[in-house]
Amino acid sequence: MSKQSISFCMVLMVLFSVLLVIPKTEAQKRCRQVIDPNTQCLLAKCREVCFKTLKGFGTCIENPSGSDKYTCNCLYDCGTASPAVDHVK
Repeated sequence: MSKQSISFCMVLMVLFSVLLVIPKTEAQKRCRQVIDPNTQCLLAKCREVCFKTLKGFGTCIENPSGSDKYTCNCLYDCGTASPAVDHVK
């Protein structure tokens, strides 16, 4: 019985110490900004501009849906760049 109690206490101590080591993180908000809305999106340029200006990830999105026009959309962490145009939840 005493060995079980000691084992149980050791397990609790290890679990407690692991929980203390894990850093507390908060989820960051992701924002979206359209870059050059009146020009056709070129993926390589979109990604380069997005990364250099907002430290984000650029992607070409069809706009409006069903057309052959694509706009450059930059997704980035809101806390690391300028104010966002559109918040993504």
